Amino acid sequence: MVEPVEHPRRRLIYAIEGSRPTVDDQVIFALTQLRPLMDDVIVIAPRSVEAVDRARLRDVSDAVFAPVASAFRASDYGVALSAREAVVGGADEVILSGDSWFGPVNDFRPVLERMADSSWDAWQLVENSHRHQPESFPGEGFPAIEAPWVWTVLRDGALRSGALATFWETLDGDDVDAEHRLLPSLAESGLSTTYAFHAAEFRTGDPLVFGAVALMHAGCPVVARSQFRLFPPLLDQHAVVGRETVAAMAKLGYSSDLVWQSLARTVPPKALNVNAGLFNVIPDRPRPGTDDATSLRLLVILHVSDGAGLDVVFRAMENLPAGYDLLVTAPDGMTAATIQRRFEEREDLAFGSLEVRVVPPGPGRDMSDFFVGCRDVLLSGDHDIVVKLHHRPAPRKTLNLNRYSRRYQLENLLNSPGYVRNVLQMFAREPGLGLVFPPMVHIGFGTMGRAWAGLESAAARLRDTLGIRVPVDAVSPLAPYGGMWIGRPQALRIMTEHRWRHADYRRGKRERELAHVQERTVVSAAAEAGFHSRTILTSEHASISHTALQFKTDQVSMSVRGYPVDQIRFLHLAGATGFGGPVALMRMYLRLNHFGLARRLLPLYYFARRGHRVVGALRQLRPGRSPRRKESA
Repeated sequence: MVEPVEHPRRRLIYAIEGSRPTVDDQVIFALTQLRPLMDDVIVIAPRSVEAVDRARLRDVSDAVFAPVASAFRASDYGVALSAREAVVGGADEVILSGDSWFGPVNDFRPVLERMADSSWDAWQLVENSHRHQPESFPGEGFPAIEAPWVWTVLRDGALRSGALATFWETLDGDDVDAEHRLLPSLAESGLSTTYAFHAAEFRTGDPLVFGAVALMHAGCPVVARSQFRLFPPLLDQHAVVGRETVAAMAKLGYSSDLVWQSLARTVPPKALNVNAGLFNVIPDRPRPGTDDATSLRLLVILHVSDGAGLDVVFRAMENLPAGYDLLVTAPDGMTAATIQRRFEEREDLAFGSLEVRVVPPGPGRDMSDFFVGCRDVLLSGDHDIVVKLHHRPAPRKTLNLNRYSRRYQLENLLNSPGYVRNVLQMFAREPGLGLVFPPMVHIGFGTMGRAWAGLESAAARLRDTLGIRVPVDAVSPLAPYGGMWIGRPQALRIMTEHRWRHADYRRGKRERELAHVQERTVVSAAAEAGFHSRTILTSEHASISHTALQFKTDQVSMSVRGYPVDQIRFLHLAGATGFGGPVALMRMYLRLNHFGLARRLLPLYYFARRGHRVVGALRQLRPGRSPRRKESA
């Protein structure tokens, strides 16, 4: 051990993880709070960071280094440490940290002062007695990520030791557990190490992930981002509720907006919706509060294919606050004139202005009307909130299914005047809230587990075109299925700034492909701009949905043992069941027990399945038989 220094000279080396061109506001906030406690601050930022954000980093640091790799590597700390030594000389303490945490949620000073009185050669903020990150799920889209370290302090004894130099040399470029292995490695060489918060005090081996709220109550100044980025069923197994964590952070004065902006850009939207609890059951009675939702400038864009049955939309629009601007799109002049007359006759609709536009009909329907026909209004900056509605025929749906789906969309957006006011207050309270819409409909539809609907490749091309780097949900995207939502025009700007044409909606291999892809990409587009999304239901629809979903999940889980996380991994390893039968069951058996053989036989299986589909299609075309139609959201 070394003698404690009364006023140690502290150097912070702060790393930024990814290759994104933007820097989250939570990074600037953290560095601003830490700088008074440090003698110098060095930031490791990827070369891809734009000049404006690099200037922001320079304002809160003494130097900004660019690593060789495009994303963070643990070895970057060693390189930055050596480079800084050559410039300004030594320090009594070097702190290795980065943007892998939110905070400070508590004052850092008491922790630093407490640890400054000790004589340890190295210490970390929170112990991970497992010495590794939580379980990785690469097949489900949640691989282990080499993230910047939370808080590791190296003093003179450790900095001058050969053990530290040897540790840097052993790093191989993909060391997700390097931070957890450092202190045990130094201890084995005879150096003294400790932790500010020991795992045993929180009854878990990894308190940063599985004991965040207890850590905050104990005075820990940081909350790990990893809690919100893990595979949701894993957190479910350990009863980790991200919503409780964010609420505890807010009580300590940390802005939730900093959390949502960062996570929206770095976590698959559906996973974030689950991990952070971004689902709300909205009451019909207005909530008390000081937020004034009436000051929001409201635009309603309604697509109408024909005027039949329009009364159901009128009833929903009666719940909107007075004074909104109404823009209606119609496919032809006759329909437009009829709609104009019907709206002007309604005295119970409190719109402030009315415009009816004729937009050429096409396969894009309400989506092309919205992004092409109303582009100028969305980009004008004249409105704070846009409500996107549509009224279009659904010939493929049964009468009962059509009735329920219309109820599901309209009631969960515009159920009552109080309900609408509560939704608008969410936007008033959360500047980073981009979109709200009902969760994926599952009653009467087979969307669960296959909501990409074969559009993954088309969606990937669209993300590349628009420059969207937000991680993708592997199974089903978080999306406003059905095409209705309430949102900020600013959150839609990445999608609306692109100059779409009506012809673009006719170029896909399948009719309306671009419209469906936009529907499944709009949340990611908002997230790329730093806006998060929430899903909402009325209390009635929450009751209907939850009980049905719980029963279906119970039935599906019956034949597979273990926690849901174990069941999901097993089923994913086995692969799709298809329509059952001996061939599919044999393929699943081979995948589970002889994966190498299964990979070699897979092309033959797909060839046989394709042939089976061709034969089935030919049978459907026989005289006297009508082709089956699938209903989708």
